[in-house]
Amino acid sequence: MLYDSIRPIYFLKRWRYFEAARYELSSIELENAKVFFHALRQLDDNDRLILMDAYYNSKEPCSFDNRTGYYQSLYPVKDSILAGKYGVTVDRFASMRRIAMMQLEKEMKKVLCMISSKFIFRLNKQLYLVKVLEKQQFILGDKSQAIEFSNSEENKKIFLDMMVLGFEKVPVN
Repeated sequence: MLYDSIRPIYFLKRWRYFEAARYELSSIELENAKVFFHALRQLDDNDRLILMDAYYNSKEPCSFDNRTGYYQSLYPVKDSILAGKYGVTVDRFASMRRIAMMQLEKEMKKVLCMISSKFIFRLNKQLYLVKVLEKQQFILGDKSQAIEFSNSEENKKIFLDMMVLGFEKVPVN
């Protein structure tokens, strides 16, 4: 799973597949499912309920997998149906669903950071930490030049210092 390209809708559509085919999942699917379920557990109850109503409770299967014998994904329940259930407008429900999905993406990124053993730091998607000169003086460059840090106790202070200065900790695949 790539940190910058997490698409929550992909995992939400496969939610029931991850549960039903848990013993037949490939190693990559199993790893993705673990990240998804750990992140899902971190959501607040309202966000989880919205996502469950829209994706898990769907009755429209698609994409049958002959290897496992299960449908790999489900079509989500239409926003117009769920807006009536929640007593809000369709636009309002769509907004609530998108916010819940953004929270899920954020939590999935946190889980990836927790399980990764190596990290790089970046200011934005183009500027990465290449070298630390002196206190609060750095050389920045592209991703290929970025220095990697291991997730160890001795680097905890560096992580905190970099985060305070506005750097983002990004796991290395």
